[in-house]
Amino acid sequence: MKSRILNSMTTIALVALVVPVPANAQERTGEAHHAKHHHYRFVDLGALGGPESYVNATFSLGSPNQINNRGTVVGAAATDIPAPPNKQICGGPDGLVPFVFHAFAWQHGVLTDLGALPGIECSQAVSINANGEVVGGSGNGVIDPLVGVEEIRAVLWKDGQIKDLGTLGGNHSVAIGINNRSQVVGFTVNTTPDPFSLLYFLGGGFTSGTQTRAFLWQEGHMRDLATLGGPDAQAFGLNKRGQVIGISYVNSTPNPTTGLPPAEPVSLGRERWNA
Repeated sequence: MKSRILNSMTTIALVALVVPVPANAQERTGEAHHAKHHHYRFVDLGALGGPESYVNATFSLGSPNQINNRGTVVGAAATDIPAPPNKQICGGPDGLVPFVFHAFAWQHGVLTDLGALPGIECSQAVSINANGEVVGGSGNGVIDPLVGVEEIRAVLWKDGQIKDLGTLGGNHSVAIGINNRSQVVGFTVNTTPDPFSLLYFLGGGFTSGTQTRAFLWQEGHMRDLATLGGPDAQAFGLNKRGQVIGISYVNSTPNPTTGLPPAEPVSLGRERWNA
């Protein structure tokens, strides 16, 4: 589950930020079409004492907010703390770096360790809004009795504090994005058995899991966004109006070709989740 659910998101080695470089005087007075082009330079964002850092590439499909308009970048970086066994989100994007990774925020040349839930836990940041609020995931030190791996919790970093966003009764949750209204979307699990769970089965190959549901979290409350008729759904992004996009099973009957229930993309408007 570790490598396939959360660490399939890939960038390489140390994160680099590409920033525009102001044009020189000759370029500014050149032909008009030259003025449309910028020069860029790479800035190595570093790590937290370890050998590697990364930003989340897979989750950015739905919510590409690893950098905000203030130039704050979020991701995860290796510390110099050896990773204990059976820790989720440890090991970097390829799972091979034997150190604890922590979520970071980088701004103006300073890399800040955002921390994790209590214990020697790994964490990663996946989305930041204009207000500097960050969401991501952290291990919580509890072993999921259904599959024997550490549980992951969706978390929010705000004002220097980390908050566990909880679940819908199950053992895992994953935050994907946050908008400027502090609304958070992602997916979590409930307690209803589901052999084709989008998180357990597709993420880790486990048939002993429970239903995966898309959620919207706001002001301390996690709302189940329902499905298109099947048992599972996942939310991948949202806009400033609170409209959510994702995917949902449309029924619970496995397709004979794929072996999975059919799924469709879905868009959820505010009127639906407010109902």
